[in-house]
Amino acid sequence: MIQLNLAKSTTALKLSLEKKGIVQPPVIDVAIALDVSGSFEDEHEQGVTNDLLLRLAPWGLAFDPDRKLDVFTFSDGPRHAHHVGALTATNYENFVRRQIIGKVPGWARGTDYSYVLQKIFQSFGWAAEEGRTGFLQRLFGARSAPAAEAQGPRKRSVVFFITDGENSDQAQTRKVLAQAQREAYEVYVMFLGISNQPGEFAFIERLGEEFGNTGFLPIRNLKAFVSQSDEALNEALLVPELLHWLKP
Repeated sequence: MIQLNLAKSTTALKLSLEKKGIVQPPVIDVAIALDVSGSFEDEHEQGVTNDLLLRLAPWGLAFDPDRKLDVFTFSDGPRHAHHVGALTATNYENFVRRQIIGKVPGWARGTDYSYVLQKIFQSFGWAAEEGRTGFLQRLFGARSAPAAEAQGPRKRSVVFFITDGENSDQAQTRKVLAQAQREAYEVYVMFLGISNQPGEFAFIERLGEEFGNTGFLPIRNLKAFVSQSDEALNEALLVPELLHWLKP
């Protein structure tokens, strides 16, 4: 497990932002979507994904009004998109082992992206709950049902979407992201694709090019990535499109 001074790393993130023209970090909620499919099991067991969550924790401390990151897990199917809870400055140690490994729905199964994306969009107030939509359609009839409204306030958000392999629901994923862009959800999704195989993430690389609310960062060696200096890590994450989105 890496050792990190979170206060120092948070200050380093703010300094990196200042150097790129963002003097005052905007108030945004920060979420993590973590792949728990079978192919990613070793990285979870070895603690390296917990190290990645720790390296992302300064984003919650710098941006999130509640100084936390909302952690979601996903594998295949809607029942396996799960809100684990909040990662904070006081509970990050062994968070993955304590709250995720062998405990979340869908542990060590397949890979779908769309269901957890929709769940996160709903959680931050941008998308309507599926059950509510169905109820209104039955009550008023499919043609005359009023548009279902999302529950809770809309929160401007950044999502770090961590996966080690491509998904089985590409058409549905594109549909969810297209709706988010069309309806101007104030949510930016940064896909972190973890694989040492070049070309492994052709689909999400295309998503990053197609949608203005979506970015892609390939990570060839996760252990090396989480061992970088704060400055190097911030430089890797603060890609031009995300910087543009963060500016007022």
